[in-house]
Amino acid sequence: MMKFGATSIFLAAQVIFLPVAWAELNIMTVDVGILYDNYYKTNEAEEKLKARMDTAKGQLEEMNASLEAEIETYKTLLEEAQNPVLSEEAHRQAENEAHLHMEKIRQMQQDVRLFQQSTQNQLATQQNTQRQFMLEEIKTVVLEVANEKGVDLVLDTSPAITVSLPSVLFANPTWDATKDVLAILNADAPIPAEVTPAE
Repeated sequence: MMKFGATSIFLAAQVIFLPVAWAELNIMTVDVGILYDNYYKTNEAEEKLKARMDTAKGQLEEMNASLEAEIETYKTLLEEAQNPVLSEEAHRQAENEAHLHMEKIRQMQQDVRLFQQSTQNQLATQQNTQRQFMLEEIKTVVLEVANEKGVDLVLDTSPAITVSLPSVLFANPTWDATKDVLAILNADAPIPAEVTPAE
């Protein structure tokens, strides 16, 4: 009974002091998704990644064009090897050349597959690295703003990736400091060049 009574008193004390603790809690919310999408460095990184993707796409198109040309050459040699007008020696020579071209085609096909795989892996790694770097910068600024505001808790109101519901179902709009953080993030953003209207 003594043990139960002590536990009851302890729980009662928690109930009494808990509202006081929550009343003193200063909360700030930010939407990390908005910060990430509107951070100028994110856009710059995406443009660089797109440029690399376009370059890789051009290289792949050139490789495929060379492969198609090699296949056409192989088909022509096969037709020559089956030409009844040619001598037996000419037939053998055409077949040998066709065989060599088939080996070259197989090697080129393997090169194309390896290029695709390595390029996809490199681009995915670069994208993940850039994303982590940007999120770390955003987190640093969020903590700076939180420190300036003297907040006790920062909540991310952006939708969660792994679940269908956001991490916070309701937040007081006056807590939201997304604009403050975004203003600091983009404070040193380059000024876009003015577009001259066409005459």
